[in-house]
Amino acid sequence: MSHFSIGRGRSQSLTSEASEVSSPMLVRSLKPRQRETNILQPYLSAVENSSGTVLSEGVPRFFHSWVPTSQSPWAALTLIHGFGDHGGRFVGLGTSLASFGIAVQAIDLVGHGRSPGRRGCIDSYQQLLDDVCAGLDHTKGNFPRLPQFAFGHSMGGNLILNLALRRPAEILGMKGLIVTSPMLRAGTMPKERIMDAGRWLAMKLPNWRIKTPIVVSKLSQDRRAQDAYLRDRWVHHNMSLRLAANLVDSGLWAIENSHLLNSRTLLMHGSEDSLTCAQATKEFAETSNGFSTFKLWNGCRHDLHDDLQRERVFDYMTHWMKQQCITSYKIMRPNMVEATREITTGANFGSCITTLDFFPDDVLQS
Repeated sequence: MSHFSIGRGRSQSLTSEASEVSSPMLVRSLKPRQRETNILQPYLSAVENSSGTVLSEGVPRFFHSWVPTSQSPWAALTLIHGFGDHGGRFVGLGTSLASFGIAVQAIDLVGHGRSPGRRGCIDSYQQLLDDVCAGLDHTKGNFPRLPQFAFGHSMGGNLILNLALRRPAEILGMKGLIVTSPMLRAGTMPKERIMDAGRWLAMKLPNWRIKTPIVVSKLSQDRRAQDAYLRDRWVHHNMSLRLAANLVDSGLWAIENSHLLNSRTLLMHGSEDSLTCAQATKEFAETSNGFSTFKLWNGCRHDLHDDLQRERVFDYMTHWMKQQCITSYKIMRPNMVEATREITTGANFGSCITTLDFFPDDVLQS
């Protein structure tokens, strides 16, 4: 278990330097500057990072956790990683969100990270959805009174959206879904006859694995993030034919059935993402009956959480989550009661009152 602390840095003082200067004019020009106030300081928290295992259909799955320690969390988020990835690679996102008061928990899916299973192989697509449900249940069990959110990236975004469409009861009561660079369509889709041949092979040789090397520059423009990806021992590049066929088909199915969505969803994509299709994400948002908000990040690539604009992405996510925790309703004004009795048309006289489901007082001011 380790601890992270986030806070403002201390400005350097020039007093000692000024004392060595003989000229009064220079002394006056070297007076120490007033320290700038960091307006975010009251809302930053120390973060506790831990890990362990959780059961999914009786089989252990590894999980990661980032929880604020110097303040009570106001929301809980379950994180689902992408293909070949694992929850531990989202330490930047987890630490940043936790420092703003969000409890974050990530699960390693079957055949990924430190969870058991042959790398890149699945028994069925439903097995992946079961793992997502296990992660959601684990977070709800640890933070039962907090507003619940789910986050999915790439393949994880595919899973979150399909869970919302196929098993809406599993996300009942959740405040919102956040999806980045979802695998709905690949950046370059093969011809239909090639996909048909792949589906046929997947039926005959479901666990035959193919190499899927990644050009790290397509993930992020940050050299440090690229280097960390290449050095990560838990990242793999093996995909079974069954997994590949299911990801393609489930992504296309989700676009065709996006009108079934009934949960508030934030969809984000980088304009320079060549691995998954930003246009497909936009199509999903436009046909989801107003339940989706689409945000295109200009100049960003596949891993929004690890690209150069990641701090802006985290801030946007946090602001959107706060908005979903706000409930608006109308109550009657006392001086309007008599007036409404005389109205037979059923006109609604009221004033909009805004309340928060679960916010500490200090968060409201942010």
